Amino acid sequence: MRIKFWGTRGTRPTPGGSTLHYGGNTPCVEVRTESGALIILDSGSGIAEFGNTLDGPIDAHLLISHTHWDHIQGFPFFAPNFRHGSKLKVIGPQGSMKSLQGAFADQMDPAYFPVNLYEMPVELEFVEMAPDEVFMAAGVKIVPHTMNHPIATFGYRLEENGHTFVFATDSESHGDPDALAARASGKAPGSSPETLEGLLHDQHVEWCRGADLIVHDAQFSRQEYRHKVGWGHSTFDFALLVARQAEARQLAFYHHDPIHSDHEIDAMVEEALGSDLHRRHRGLIAFPAAEGQEIDL
Repeated sequence: MRIKFWGTRGTRPTPGGSTLHYGGNTPCVEVRTESGALIILDSGSGIAEFGNTLDGPIDAHLLISHTHWDHIQGFPFFAPNFRHGSKLKVIGPQGSMKSLQGAFADQMDPAYFPVNLYEMPVELEFVEMAPDEVFMAAGVKIVPHTMNHPIATFGYRLEENGHTFVFATDSESHGDPDALAARASGKAPGSSPETLEGLLHDQHVEWCRGADLIVHDAQFSRQEYRHKVGWGHSTFDFALLVARQAEARQLAFYHHDPIHSDHEIDAMVEEALGSDLHRRHRGLIAFPAAEGQEIDL
């Protein structure tokens, strides 16, 4: 599989000089399978930039984590939608506040956009999946997993020919990150690296187990998170903890906060990677996701 980031920012697009390196577009990731088939993860504003690079009609799968606007807002501007012969299978979680198709149609209401969903030439199919309902897409095994977020949200694990990519954006820890780190390091009373006592969601770690690459939500610093509990996003420390416990090879910090400049992201990553806990796990390669970055698995 080949992975390319087209949008790495969370919440809202943030164009400008301070976001040039990691990018200002909201979430979109391109996945190319070994056969060259196309799978797209989320359709934030980054999908518009991606669409401008594609010639002719496409036949692709679009996996939507959830329907918050920063994850679907680029869809009306995706150029292949306006080409006859294009086919797009849009997959997302069951149980949200609106149907998957309804949410996409609403943002293209004539009050907001000049072309409605059903006027585009693209052949669309919307499919809502149950949690942990494994399916195949373009020869790739897809394992969705429920994220800890305010509305129904999926992460996706993609497996192809012994390679594994995990997309885990918009998810919050199931406990205080400091307590999680203390228990994982064995510093908390009665704890050990093998016993997280439910604070670290075991299913989340197992779902990430052995991934070649985890793209994980890391919107907040440890200090910022204390004022953002319940918002459905993670810290750099928690993303690192998950990747270490899951014995992943690579971790890309993702869903960068719109108020964080490139320089601030660098500083927060340096702080997280400089911890004693992380220095004892040198087998993990961790870095901030950047627009335009490509990774071959």
